[in-house]
Amino acid sequence: MKKSVIYIFLSLIVVIILVIVIGDFRSTRPDRMSANPFKLNLDRIKSVDPNLVTYQETRNYRINARKAGGIAVSGEKIYLAADTFLQVFDYAGKQIFKVSLPEPAGCLEVNPQEDIIIGFRNVVALYSSAGEEKWRSDPLDERAVITALALKDGTIFAADAGNRSVHRFTDEGTYVDSFEGKTSIEGNHGFIVPSPYFDLGVNPEGELWVVNPGKHALENYTDEGNLRSFLENISPEIDGFSGCCNPAHIAIMADGSFLTSEKGIPRIKIHEASGKLSTVVAPPDKFTEDGEAPDVAVDEEGIVYALDYDRNMIRIFEPK
Repeated sequence: MKKSVIYIFLSLIVVIILVIVIGDFRSTRPDRMSANPFKLNLDRIKSVDPNLVTYQETRNYRINARKAGGIAVSGEKIYLAADTFLQVFDYAGKQIFKVSLPEPAGCLEVNPQEDIIIGFRNVVALYSSAGEEKWRSDPLDERAVITALALKDGTIFAADAGNRSVHRFTDEGTYVDSFEGKTSIEGNHGFIVPSPYFDLGVNPEGELWVVNPGKHALENYTDEGNLRSFLENISPEIDGFSGCCNPAHIAIMADGSFLTSEKGIPRIKIHEASGKLSTVVAPPDKFTEDGEAPDVAVDEEGIVYALDYDRNMIRIFEPK
């Protein structure tokens, strides 16, 4: 008698367990699950208040290339590295010249003499305004991936995403030194570069600003690599930076404001020198969904030139 009671009791427990398991399985089917209250609302983040957007696209030029590298503007000219070519256009989009390069280039800048400094994977080179190579630096190590260049008083700064370092070269291509953004501050690990997006620039006051993309920060350094200050805003909202590493690209405007381009949710914005959001140049709906962050350049009039890698196009945005 006692054994039968025990068997019945154990059978009931098994039945109850089966009911719970089956019920849980059915409730966790994709079509039965309740909404995740912690899920990031990307639609809301992608939506931008139209009053914040004070720029409009006025024209664009199709690029005749398989893979664009970088863009710069200077002296009413647009400079483009794409495939294994250096191309120069006037502001109307008419090509001035096109010359072959020995390998694909990822970035370029123009000095006051209209010489063009080009960043290849692990080499920096200088080309004349006519497209003739004048010098080439010694190669950096095999890990190097040069992603951005900035110029200041005879010094060339090169951002190296592969080594997570900023290198200094003379204006004749001689290597000087490097720094990794490390300081004595507790918890500071230097430049955090999870992907090959690592940019820098020099503002009108001659201050070097380097993006620390993994920290979503803009950091101000002395020429020797000593941290002086930083701007940081980790947020998916329109006034901040989010994702694994942003901003992906920057350019510094004539008034010291920062023009920024982001990946993940592509968008272009302008932040004041204090870091405060000033305006939106191009919201996410202007770009391919989940597309690449466009490289950006800006002229003295505040007109923005965006290199749209997904559409293979140079796009020009002007204040409304």
